[in-house]
Amino acid sequence: MPRPRKFTLNTASCLSINPLGEIRERRPVTLPRLIFTAGETDLKEAAQEILTARTIRRGRDAWETITRAESFQAWTDIGKALMVGRNVALGLTGANAPHGRRYSVAFSKWCRQHGFSGMQKGVRSVALELYANIDAITEWRATLPEQQRRRLIHPLSNVRRWRIATQANGKCPQDLKREAKAAWRRFVSCTGLLPPDQAAPLWQTAQIEIAARIASP
Repeated sequence: MPRPRKFTLNTASCLSINPLGEIRERRPVTLPRLIFTAGETDLKEAAQEILTARTIRRGRDAWETITRAESFQAWTDIGKALMVGRNVALGLTGANAPHGRRYSVAFSKWCRQHGFSGMQKGVRSVALELYANIDAITEWRATLPEQQRRRLIHPLSNVRRWRIATQANGKCPQDLKREAKAAWRRFVSCTGLLPPDQAAPLWQTAQIEIAARIASP
């Protein structure tokens, strides 16, 4: 009786035996290769476009719900989105500053296209100024009492109060603080030299003014 033949399969030869004892060639399994042709610059530009689109969408959503969910953060998002539009308008018109008829037309068109057409120009302007100085304004807000910060929501209120507090007469906050302390010491010294009946009305006026300043937003 003939002895059964032995077959030695080389795994590198891609051969296999099926259940019927037949030898078949097995095709090697290949995986698709992904080739990225975009360069590093293209990828960065694509990522920046995504971030810009998100910024615009976040600002538009904040503007659409501003009457129901007004907050300092919402106005910051709006100002950031408008800053994108301002830069686009500057690029399209070649203007060096956000002024002039061509710039205004281009910026207004961008606002209509991206959902900001219902915003008044004055509000648009202060929202832009708020975001342009957001770091300084945020730092200034951190020095205020919490109750006062909660009241300061609209960009006009924040920009106006920030200007008064930090840019009066072109002086820095520390200079203004030193002058205020010196003026208060002089007030106390002068009222101390007056007769009580003359000093009392001055102190009463000072107390009323201090109370009004503390209570104002």
